[in-house]
Amino acid sequence: MSRAVSQASFGGALAALVLTACGTPSTGIAYVNERYRTEADVARASEAFYANEHHGDDVVFRTQEKSREGYYFYLQLVEAPPADGRLILEVVRTEHLAPERYDFSLKLLPKGWFGELVLGLTGKDGGSPDWHPVAWRLSVTDAQGKVIATKQSFLWGTRRDLGPR
Repeated sequence: MSRAVSQASFGGALAALVLTACGTPSTGIAYVNERYRTEADVARASEAFYANEHHGDDVVFRTQEKSREGYYFYLQLVEAPPADGRLILEVVRTEHLAPERYDFSLKLLPKGWFGELVLGLTGKDGGSPDWHPVAWRLSVTDAQGKVIATKQSFLWGTRRDLGPR
């Protein structure tokens, strides 16, 4: 292969990489995984030796603090939020109902590379094991409520968001 062809290939690959990186700005939330967890699913092996619940590197929030079974959202942030930041979870339980809103302080953050923020709809908020939200949205806000980052399920939105019908 000639030197000019390899330089052109390298230049094209570099341009594609730069355009891809610049094309989609980060939402600030790396990922969100969701699933229903039973009491046994949430328990850790260390609890057999110690009476206290231990979360490892994770920070766990629950809507009903004393209850552990429920529907959980696992997420990791791309960047650290402001010190006074809030994490807002909005959930649509069934069609034709307004979303329920849950607000959590981000004063505590996960430790290490693998630590996650874990949000649990627990107790009466958790639903049954076969329940899944119709739609959900997670937002990171500052103290004044300005949205810094957001991630949502496919079905989240309004007719205005989707355009004219």
